[in-house]
Amino acid sequence: MSAKKALIVGATGLVGKALVRHLLEKDSYEEIIVLTRRELAIKDNRLKIVLIEDFDRLKDYKDQMNAHDIYCTIGTTRKKAGSKENFLKIDYDYPIQLAKLTMDQPNFVQFLMVTSLGANAESPLFYNETKGKLEEALIALNMKSLSIFQPSLLLGYRDEFRLMEEIGKFLSAILSFFVVGTKKRLWSIRGDEVAESMYMVSKKNEPGVKRYKPNDMLKMIYAW
Repeated sequence: MSAKKALIVGATGLVGKALVRHLLEKDSYEEIIVLTRRELAIKDNRLKIVLIEDFDRLKDYKDQMNAHDIYCTIGTTRKKAGSKENFLKIDYDYPIQLAKLTMDQPNFVQFLMVTSLGANAESPLFYNETKGKLEEALIALNMKSLSIFQPSLLLGYRDEFRLMEEIGKFLSAILSFFVVGTKKRLWSIRGDEVAESMYMVSKKNEPGVKRYKPNDMLKMIYAW
């Protein structure tokens, strides 16, 4: 087993949960550190759970962030956040703070971040604009290796109900039925597929900035 360590932030979300399970199935890490507000249902000797009461005090946990591969899957919706300000704090401020706190750690190798297919700092849509500005801010940090994953509609079980996602899943399933002779999936990608592609990219350990769209991730997994 490798002596490497992984750090995951956002492990209770759709992609984060799948990522924890996926990394535990592999032998690439001797320790998987999870920064989270609540305990995980899954238990394993390689899991180190670091409970954080307030992510505004993220820097207080810097000493527990010394890992080689940093996986950030944190994200919310404006409705769940309650306000624009809270949304920005969760989807922009926290990932930037995490990157700054981890990139100077002795073991740091790479940062892997989940954003959105529509990420665009100039977008009129607040969600896409925020994701675009997040990408730009992360790139400006000039990390050794930054991998950005831009999923479209995410498929998989969530703890909370999201009406627009359910409508999108239904339409995607209908439209995909008419795509004959191809493995392409319109509009959607499963959370576990994003997680698997993140792990596969981490194994490459390529320097610089790389972006991965849904079809890039699916091609990687299924070797199209």
